[in-house]
Amino acid sequence: MKKLGKLILLCFIISVPLGIIFSKSFQILNDVQLNGPYDVVRIIDGDTIIINIGSTETKVRMIGVDAPESVHSDESKNTEDGIYASNWTKKLLTDQQVYLEYDADTEDDYGRTLAYVYLDDQTTMVNKLLLKNGLAITMTIQPNSKYADAFYEIQVSARENKIGFWAYDFFKEE
Repeated sequence: MKKLGKLILLCFIISVPLGIIFSKSFQILNDVQLNGPYDVVRIIDGDTIIINIGSTETKVRMIGVDAPESVHSDESKNTEDGIYASNWTKKLLTDQQVYLEYDADTEDDYGRTLAYVYLDDQTTMVNKLLLKNGLAITMTIQPNSKYADAFYEIQVSARENKIGFWAYDFFKEE
């Protein structure tokens, strides 16, 4: 019986440090550097929002997705589907806080902050939700391509399952 107790103790002594080592290395591999939380001030359209960073209102363009237009200066480019995507984003993010994850470039040519936007739970990415719900298509602009493959897979699934705008072929087949 003493040998069994020593064996259990030895297994515990060995397994605890190994468990800590493996859990930490797993955590490091899955950690995402998030910044925030930031208050959402307003929604511009399906893929662009304004948040408060400090005391500055900052326009954020979601990386890797492109929702139909709803507030384009050329009104002929605005669509009912763009208004729907914009309203969906408004419903999701109004009066919420979000977190941002950056990629290689943090600003576009229009002065907008480029980011992956996360809900307050810090795990749900809005960019992915837009694709999953068929409300946007992928748009990869190098060097910001961290999630390009995952985004494409989500888009293919939405298209194949005719989800959102894919149900009536709003988006052109690739």
